[in-house]
Amino acid sequence: MISFLFFLTWLAWIVIATLLAWQLTWWAALLALVLSIPVGFGLNLVIFASWLHLYGALRPGIERDNILHHKFLDGFLVLVIRLLRFHVHASGLKHIPQDDPFVFVGNHQSNYDTIIHKVLLPNPLIFIAKEAIFRWIIIGPIARLMGHVPMHREKDREAVKALLEGIKVFESGMSVGIYPEGTRSKKNSMLPFKPGALKLAIKPGAPVLVGVIYNTINAWKQWPLKKQHIYVHYFPIIPKETVQTMTSNELSNHIRALIQSKLDEYQNRGV
Repeated sequence: MISFLFFLTWLAWIVIATLLAWQLTWWAALLALVLSIPVGFGLNLVIFASWLHLYGALRPGIERDNILHHKFLDGFLVLVIRLLRFHVHASGLKHIPQDDPFVFVGNHQSNYDTIIHKVLLPNPLIFIAKEAIFRWIIIGPIARLMGHVPMHREKDREAVKALLEGIKVFESGMSVGIYPEGTRSKKNSMLPFKPGALKLAIKPGAPVLVGVIYNTINAWKQWPLKKQHIYVHYFPIIPKETVQTMTSNELSNHIRALIQSKLDEYQNRGV
């Protein structure tokens, strides 16, 4: 619905500008048609970004379990995927639990990873994310409203608090996501994992859904002339009984090996 409204209003700007200019001369209408395409697009971006900002800013507090908030944001995320001209190739969707909460663990290439996972995975899904995101003018307010958990990566004590908050979220019946690399790799390979991040699953004995994403680093390459093919895969769930028998290092190594195997497959296929 959000995407439909965006393109409908964009078309409306173009038609209105062209018709108004037609009252002058045909060449004015032609000029208006050409100029209104980028101008209308830019104006729409401002309007819809403001809408997203105000949606969160005008609602105080945290409402993690409000599915309407999640669906509203998902509508905007689908719009972003379409505007960036991502062609998402998703596999392993049958492995995603639909009724029971889980801890999602994945590799982290770019800021667009979460956008894609958030759309593909069931709601509510709460991410542990870098604290700076909550200060971003457009998505900061709604990230706070939806109860995503800020993590100060440079402060160990604050990072522990974030993990404890994430555990509370899981124990309340919601799925939680984390990237154990701790930051974006900005390439189609992984940075070293921080095994302590996996305590998010080990402490509460949570089942783990492992996901891999590939090629989001090329989001802006030749945009908007060329589509970017993004590859996502979800592995069979790691049962909580298995998670509880593993140390943080063992679980970290196991997950990293799974992700690396899929990254190698994508690279060998030349996708």
